[in-house]
Amino acid sequence: MNSWTCPRCGTTAPSHFVACPKCHALFHAETLTALQREADQLEQQSDIIGALGKLRAMVPLLPEQSTQAAAIRKHIAELEPKAGQKPERQQPGGLLAGIGAALIAVLTKGKFILLGLTKLPTMVSLLVSAAVFKDASHGFGFVLVLFLGIYLHEIGHLFGFRRYGIATTPPMFVPGFGAFVRGSHYPTSRSASGDVALAGPMWGGIAGVLMLVVGFALSLPWLAAAALFTAELNLLNLIPVSMLDGGRAVQSLSKTQALMLGIIVVVAGAFAASPMGLVVGAVLIARRWFKPPDGDDQPTLYRFMAVTLGLLALRFAANLLTASSHSQELLSRL
Repeated sequence: MNSWTCPRCGTTAPSHFVACPKCHALFHAETLTALQREADQLEQQSDIIGALGKLRAMVPLLPEQSTQAAAIRKHIAELEPKAGQKPERQQPGGLLAGIGAALIAVLTKGKFILLGLTKLPTMVSLLVSAAVFKDASHGFGFVLVLFLGIYLHEIGHLFGFRRYGIATTPPMFVPGFGAFVRGSHYPTSRSASGDVALAGPMWGGIAGVLMLVVGFALSLPWLAAAALFTAELNLLNLIPVSMLDGGRAVQSLSKTQALMLGIIVVVAGAFAASPMGLVVGAVLIARRWFKPPDGDDQPTLYRFMAVTLGLLALRFAANLLTASSHSQELLSRL
């Protein structure tokens, strides 16, 4: 259809119009009514993600500057934090039921983590990137583990998006530049936006901890080196500048929160002897005056602090283990 004919006043309008330019009648009124009814029903049934999907489908069918569109966007922002919350459930059956529920959760997450590896473009781009990024001192295994850590970082973002009912692409690797996951859009609320941004470094940090534990248990210094590199990569992503995860997360903080967090991170970065940690902290402090954030989200502050301090602790432990392994190697040559 190349044009609309307004059923109210008969005015003809181009097909990309969503409302009559003369009488302002909505061309998608019936669809909007149906979507609103379905969203209300889903919300009453506590299906917040389903309700968000219906509400988001309404936005492009409304004039961008209309009061209706503003009201829908406001309601989306109010619902998004609820989508990320886990409902409280009573678990009958005592300890065995609790253990069973935990095992089911682990298996479910395992299937989720493997989701991207079932996609041919993801696997091909991962292997090509690993082949391009060669490391003669540690071998291909080091590089492959490193890129699996990057993969888990992106899976963290993917999981964050999907917690809020937002569709994403599978993780894709770009040789020489890392990887990315593209969501159809970012959450509207500051809390949800910060949650999605910090999910990547958090999952990347978990990958680094696994590398460190396995490297220590099996006496594989190259895995400790991979954990160290993984910690540095994820700290790099936490620098609060645009295009990085830290830049998205800092927008959810206030100027005072950014300053306080920056001071804590600088002290921790100095203790961990982490130049990257010092950079993250210094830029957080600078954001108090340069492009200051205007949010005030306490959960994002705590997440940002926990993820950053956790990565600094990982970096400190991995550095100790690699230094110890190097010393033992030197002693064995004497």
